Amino acid sequence: MEYPPSEKAIRNYCGGTYRGAIDQLDYIADMGFNAIWISPIPLNIDTETIYGVGWHGYWLNHLYQLNAYFGSEKDLVDFIKAAHKRDIWIMLDVVANHVGPNVTKNYLPFDQYEHYHQPLCFIKDYNNQTQVEYCSIGNEELPLPDLNTENSFVVSTFLSWIEQTIRKYNFDGIRIDTFRHVRKSFWKDYIRSAGVYSLGEVATSNTSYVGKYQFVADGVIHYPLYYALKSVFTDNDQTRKSMTTLEQQVQQNELYFKDTTLCGTFLDNHDQDRFLSYTQDRLRIQNALVYLMFSDGIPIVYMGTEQNFTGNPFVKNGAGDPWNREALWRTGYDRSNWIYSFIKKLNQIRLLLKQIYGETFFRAHQQTLAVDQYTYVYKKGPLIVIVSNQSFQKSKYISLPCKIQCNEWKDLLSGKVYQVNRSNLFRIDNGSPKLLLSVA
Repeated sequence: MEYPPSEKAIRNYCGGTYRGAIDQLDYIADMGFNAIWISPIPLNIDTETIYGVGWHGYWLNHLYQLNAYFGSEKDLVDFIKAAHKRDIWIMLDVVANHVGPNVTKNYLPFDQYEHYHQPLCFIKDYNNQTQVEYCSIGNEELPLPDLNTENSFVVSTFLSWIEQTIRKYNFDGIRIDTFRHVRKSFWKDYIRSAGVYSLGEVATSNTSYVGKYQFVADGVIHYPLYYALKSVFTDNDQTRKSMTTLEQQVQQNELYFKDTTLCGTFLDNHDQDRFLSYTQDRLRIQNALVYLMFSDGIPIVYMGTEQNFTGNPFVKNGAGDPWNREALWRTGYDRSNWIYSFIKKLNQIRLLLKQIYGETFFRAHQQTLAVDQYTYVYKKGPLIVIVSNQSFQKSKYISLPCKIQCNEWKDLLSGKVYQVNRSNLFRIDNGSPKLLLSVA
C-alpha cells in the first residue's frame, strides 16, 4: 500500500490476516500486553460503496460464514491458540444491531422483512431512545438496515451463535458494538449466552447515561473519560482544560458507574481521532499514558499509538475514520520507537504491582489527594500517581498519606528515591509523571 494511502485504498482490504497476526504476537507480548481485541469475524459486504467495503467487520452479510479475507477457520483457531500460549487473551468484537449497506438482499440468515425494524428510518435525535434503538445508524447514502432484536428468530439466532462461537474458538471476552442501539434486555440474554467478560460500546460523553449500561454488561468502554482526557492533554492552549476535569470525572464515575475498574479506558480507537494528532508534546504523551495505565479501568491501547500514528496530515479530518485505521506494517514493527518503549515500561510496572499486591491493586478505586490547574495527584491502593498536563516553574508540595512514618518514596518510572520530611511533604518540581511507592 502506498503512503499516505488513498481513501479508496484505506477503505478496502489491504492484506491483514490471522496468520500475519501470529507472526507479530511477540511484538505485542514484548510490549507487555496480555489481551487483544480483534475485528468481527463473520463474512461482510464486499460490494463497493461510497465508503468502500466491509473490511472493518461491521457490515454483516452472512453470520455463519467467516470473513475469508482474514483467513480460514484453521487460521483463526491457530491464532487464538498461539495467543493463549503466550498468556494473551482474545476479545472478539461482535455486532447484533445492524447488517451491511443495503446493496444486497442476500443477508443470511436474516433474509425476511420481519427480521428488520420497519419502516427504515435514520437516527435524527440521539436523545430520543426510541430512535436510537429502532432506527438505522446509517444514512440515506449508506443505509445500514436495523435488525429487529425483538423478533424471536433474530433473538434465538444471535443467542445460539454467540454461545457456539465462544465455545468453538475459545474466545475470552466480547466487545459489543453499538451497545446502546439495542434494548438492554436483549443484551442481558446475549451476554449470559456468551458466558465471558463483556464490554459494551456506548459512544457518548454523558456519564449518567453510559453508567447505566454497566448494569447490563461487565463493563463499558469509558467514553466520558475519553472526552475528558482529550480535552486535558491537547497541545491547543486555547481549548486545553484544567486537570480538575479529570478529578471531576472520577467523582462522576463513582456516582454513576457500578465499578469503573471493570470498564475499558482508552485515549483513541478506530472510531475516534488519533490521540497523537492532538498532542506531540512528549511530556503530555507520557502523562496521558501514565493516567491511562494507572487509573481505574482496563487500559486499551489502540494499534499504532506505540508508533506515533497521527492519521493523514494531508487531508481534512485526517486524524479520523478512515485515516485512523491505516496498516501497522509500514513501520516494520519498530520496537525502538520511544512510545513503544515507554508503554513497555508502564506494563512492566503494572506487572510488578500485580506480583506484589495481586489483582486487588487493579480493583482498588483511586482517591484524590490534590488537584490544581496543571497537576492531579491521587492514590490507587499503595501507589501515588502524579500527572500533569503542562510544565510549571514554581514547586508544589503535597502530603503523602502514610499510616506510619514514611521517609523514602521510590518513583517506579525513574527509579529515583525521594527523601521526605516528618510531615511526609513531597515536592513536585516539574510536569514529569511519577509513580511513587513507599520504601521506608
